[in-house]
Amino acid sequence: TYWNCVATKIAPGVVDRAGLAPQPPRSWPQPLALFDYLREPTPLQQWAATAPLQPGPQLFMLEDVTGAGKTEAALILAQRLMQAGLARGLYFALPSMATANQMYQRVGEAYRRLFEAGSTPSLVLAHGARSLVDGFRASVLQSRGQPADRSYGGGEASASAQCNAWLASRQKLALLADVGVGTIDQVLLGILPVRHQSLRLVGLASKVLVVDEVHAYDPYMHRLLQTLLTAHAAQGGSVVLLSATMPVRMRDDLLRAFAAGRKTTFRSLAGDRRYPLAIHVGPDIQQASVDTRAALKRVVHVQFLHDEGSVLVRLLKEAGAGRCVCWIRNTVGDARRALAELEARGVGNRTLLFHSRFAMGDRLAIEDEVLARFGKRSGPGERHGWILIATQVVEQSLDLDFDLLISDLAPIDLLIQRAGRLRRHLRDAAGRILDQQPDGRAGPPMLIVHAPLWSDAPDPNWYSSHFPKAQFVYPDAYRLWLTQRALSQAGVIVTPGREDEAGAVRQLVEAVYDAQDDDAPSGLLRSQTKAIGVRSGQRAQADFNAVDWPGGFIRAETTHWDDRGMAPTRLGENSREFALVEIVDDRVKPICEAGAFAMDLSTVRVPAHRLAGSVPEDSGQVSALIAALPEVIDGRIDASSVIPMTRASNGEYSGSGMDAQGRRLSIRYSRRLGFDC
Repeated sequence: TYWNCVATKIAPGVVDRAGLAPQPPRSWPQPLALFDYLREPTPLQQWAATAPLQPGPQLFMLEDVTGAGKTEAALILAQRLMQAGLARGLYFALPSMATANQMYQRVGEAYRRLFEAGSTPSLVLAHGARSLVDGFRASVLQSRGQPADRSYGGGEASASAQCNAWLASRQKLALLADVGVGTIDQVLLGILPVRHQSLRLVGLASKVLVVDEVHAYDPYMHRLLQTLLTAHAAQGGSVVLLSATMPVRMRDDLLRAFAAGRKTTFRSLAGDRRYPLAIHVGPDIQQASVDTRAALKRVVHVQFLHDEGSVLVRLLKEAGAGRCVCWIRNTVGDARRALAELEARGVGNRTLLFHSRFAMGDRLAIEDEVLARFGKRSGPGERHGWILIATQVVEQSLDLDFDLLISDLAPIDLLIQRAGRLRRHLRDAAGRILDQQPDGRAGPPMLIVHAPLWSDAPDPNWYSSHFPKAQFVYPDAYRLWLTQRALSQAGVIVTPGREDEAGAVRQLVEAVYDAQDDDAPSGLLRSQTKAIGVRSGQRAQADFNAVDWPGGFIRAETTHWDDRGMAPTRLGENSREFALVEIVDDRVKPICEAGAFAMDLSTVRVPAHRLAGSVPEDSGQVSALIAALPEVIDGRIDASSVIPMTRASNGEYSGSGMDAQGRRLSIRYSRRLGFDC
């Protein structure tokens, strides 16, 4: 009686209020009309709108240069799959929280057009710090019938981004939303042996999975992604993969994994080195060479400098001429040191520092300032004579535009990505945005690479002696040596370039990643052997950690399922979050005061080998104040990760911590330089 008279009658309303009721997709006779600003669609977008769909789950691999409109092309394909009844929504997976935040804003402006007018589709941002994003927080408040946070500026995204509060309440529920944007970690948890793993796969099953910057993952994450593609295809889900610099062997891995989930025969496409290229995998595998719009076809000249002094001289010269310049360094320590050198030379007042080791609130503020000063909408007043010293945080998905770019030597795909921030938009000589006229800035685009002196027979310390800290970030010296050789021989990066053209994107990438390991110079053999072992170990660990999809859910005594959810989505150096606070008038005051999220915004992530914990306080009063924090009481923050700081008259903070051996460390923090210990 209860089932027939109560449960089944109220269930539809409960499902609807939870945001789980299907939302009808909108039919667009012309898919390009999904974006009212696409007056002249790019060739890739035109292909996405017209390529015939295949039956059943299907995968699209879109390889094109930065700025070719891959995001819009992915959304067009998702809309067509939804209209054809092959999907009910989509999830946009990105490599980092910063890139996810940017994509959340872009998708928020368009996602309602995927669904019928009058429907109420949900849009959820999925990553660990999403509560700190103003737009997402405002959408949650609105879905609860509360006024939006006053700190959120509003605009079209705030009017259209509807977030169901229940779906937003837990990370594990985010994939149940009609549209999700977040880090790739959220979907990789669907194939790891953690709690609620199957719930994530259920949420993803009816979605188009869009993975951006798919080349950006290490062997561990790449292997996990292969497992995810197999599982998603087996559930009937479709995929869109986006990349600007995908090695063909990595591309084959992903296509083969999806075909395995479909249980269809796979034929290698390693021989097809055309670029740009659109690949469509269904019952059949089809490839299409796609042109690049004229504005994106260019030749970037490459020059090498071999010492930091020469780089600093060039920076000062270019900034003195009124140009805006960026130097991308491979470590936070090197970036801080470069800023100190510039300040010693009297240009600190027109220099910004941007890296990952800022408190979250300061990092978000710096990111906004960087976008305002160097982004698409920046003008002569913001750009003139400014220098940005940054780390890898600027190399992907941020729409930045520099007159000159300098980069420490890094793997070729990352250098090509970084070059995408060089003269990204057409401007006149003063820095004003142009429409269709030629770029008015003098001379060709120039990428300067700070690298060791070239050697045909490098010694074992060829890279590490020049970059003693960066050797731990990029330990594969052979790939770095191949990168320098390829760029030195070509002298240019041709975007996109013909397959046989010196400096073409595909040719440069394959010159590094298709090289044989046993061809390494003798001085780099030891480094190369170690790198091969690390890559093999990462793939083996991914195979061990991932769920056995064909084997099913059989819990045996030998299983490695972890009810605490500790199986990692990423490998790498262990790190820990610390909250920086002041003790003022018997009150714990986070250094970034911002209402309910002050403690979260005051956290900074630090490598575990540098800092293991705070110093046990001599004052019982301070310890008691920290122990009484709501975040400590409810377990969100451990008391040992709260570090009391003292603020000096110049606004800088100092404190103490402990390393892994229990030795006391001095800690410094400033809003300009970030964290150091």
